[in-house]
Amino acid sequence: METCRLKNIAILILLLLNAVLLLLLGHQHLQARHSAREADGQLRALYAAGQLALDDSVDLRQQPLTPLTLVRREETEQAIAACLLGGSAVSASQGGGIYSYAGDCGTIQFRAGGSFDGSRLTLAVDDITEFARQFCRQFGYENAVFQIKERSGTVTAVQQVQGVPVAGCGVTLRFDRGVLTAVSGAHVSLEDASPEAGGRMSCITALVRFLDHRAAAGIVCSEVTGVSCVYELQGGGALRLLPKWQVETDTYTYFVDCATGEVSRH
Repeated sequence: METCRLKNIAILILLLLNAVLLLLLGHQHLQARHSAREADGQLRALYAAGQLALDDSVDLRQQPLTPLTLVRREETEQAIAACLLGGSAVSASQGGGIYSYAGDCGTIQFRAGGSFDGSRLTLAVDDITEFARQFCRQFGYENAVFQIKERSGTVTAVQQVQGVPVAGCGVTLRFDRGVLTAVSGAHVSLEDASPEAGGRMSCITALVRFLDHRAAAGIVCSEVTGVSCVYELQGGGALRLLPKWQVETDTYTYFVDCATGEVSRH
């Protein structure tokens, strides 16, 4: 009988402890939401004091991206070259991290930093729109812009990684009377990518940095219309994707480096 009573007491104590823990978690959650609302309000007041409007649609609680270290993949480079040269492409090292891929319709060079280019290409294309769209689908480029007239002109697009655009990682296809004559751009692969520590500045901190920079640099703008975290390709040394906050204004687009807080315009 005594054992049964002790068990009931122990169960009751555990239930009370769980209830206390749930109350503490709920309190912390409410405090976090209250702190976030206060931070939102303070930032908007700071912008109003600086006579800079901040669009109501801007999500100030969106999370920053994680910096990534990438690994160069020659198989992907060869696949891109083969697609743009109309068939198989033979690779050869040129030294200094440069590889050339030669095919029947020309040669394309890839560099260690992810960039590539080729000129004097001779790939005849029946349907430029379908060719460009298929290339973009296969290698992760989005938002293609077609500037084609009488089968001549350019197609440009930007690579996306996990649905996020990569600044400095686009492609330009140049056509002349239905023939692909030149290509330039950059490409990265996420296979074997590894996350890095640091570089995770909050959206609110980035907007404070931009406001300070606007005042110091005398930037002319009256409204921040949109904010999003994007990647930028860094090819010096190790191949990396670094997060930056993209701040769109009614004049230009600016970037705030998540690691250094430096503000730049691209």
